[in-house]
Amino acid sequence: STRVCSIRTLFSQSVARSDSGRMGATKIARHWSDGLLPVFIVVGSWMSGPLILVGFTLSLLLAGDWFCMVVVPAYLLTFNMPSRYLRLAIWTTFTAAAVPSSLRLAMATTVWVLGFPVLFDIQMPPSPGFLEWMDKTLRFKSYARECVLRGALDKIQPEKTVFAYHPHGATSFGFTVNGLFDTSFVNKSKRLFFVIDDFLRYGNPVFRFFCDLYRTDTRDIRGASKKTLNEAMAKGTNIALTLGGFEEATVCETGKDRVVVKSRKGIIKYCLKYGYRIHPVYSFGEDETYYYAGGLTDFRLWLNTFKIPTVAFYGNPYCFLLPRREARVLTYVGDAIECPKLENASNEDVDKWHKLYVEGLVALFNAKKAEAGRPDAVLELF
Repeated sequence: STRVCSIRTLFSQSVARSDSGRMGATKIARHWSDGLLPVFIVVGSWMSGPLILVGFTLSLLLAGDWFCMVVVPAYLLTFNMPSRYLRLAIWTTFTAAAVPSSLRLAMATTVWVLGFPVLFDIQMPPSPGFLEWMDKTLRFKSYARECVLRGALDKIQPEKTVFAYHPHGATSFGFTVNGLFDTSFVNKSKRLFFVIDDFLRYGNPVFRFFCDLYRTDTRDIRGASKKTLNEAMAKGTNIALTLGGFEEATVCETGKDRVVVKSRKGIIKYCLKYGYRIHPVYSFGEDETYYYAGGLTDFRLWLNTFKIPTVAFYGNPYCFLLPRREARVLTYVGDAIECPKLENASNEDVDKWHKLYVEGLVALFNAKKAEAGRPDAVLELF
């Protein structure tokens, strides 16, 4: 066993030397468990809430109970109430209606137990060491065959900067590992907010707990809203987000590089309003993290306009919800587009700087695709 440990130590040292000069690089998972726990924490916490609601919905459906039709709508209605008193009133009423059935009552009780932070609007205490524990101790990046952040890292400014990540993919692996849990990247900002879907941040109780742990005075995970962006950018806080949203997950297909950017002009308007710079950030290999079911793209994008997710995927053969370990996720930070401060930017101003952003994203893709092992790749714009 001593000899095996020595071999593993030497191998680890050689990998570290080969990766020197690259932010947080980790090549080839050396053991089946490498990086597995942090991936399970993130993906598991994200998937747990929806899976519980869907599971109860299907169970009630199979039992022939009409109550299956109101499980998800009732929870969404509860979440969207403006005060905890209204949320408690609605879910108490829903629980009372569920009493005649043991299955209904089990569902309502599960939400009371797991969803108490949402129902009571409770914020869990932060854990300042959570980031480094996930990144350094658990070695998040080692889950994939190769996972590295490169590009214009020395040009990152500590304030008034937006990092627009592409593509979204099924679970935003590049954004999560080479952004959210990349200690060196996070430390380049004086204060940094990772902006994600509002319901995912605040309405998914288990994921909400994970986000609360991440929070410190210099970093946070916030829900995407006008209020969040205006308050943060008025103070010069750096922002990181997946610009294409879940529509970009819809168009994702293994072996193809696709982004949803043509209509994504809102963030440009904010950059102009507050005089921010914006870095395009592209993750080659995001499409390799899962296999995707393609087809009917236009129809699925139309469904997305009603906030209906339409992505079907599978990854790890031992647990299809986890990403594929064979993926190479190479994330590049492009040169910033320096937006002037225009508090009342016209549509023409927004169009002009949005065009420059798209050109910057395409230029980044074309400049790095050969290095990323995709010399013939073409970036498709939606």
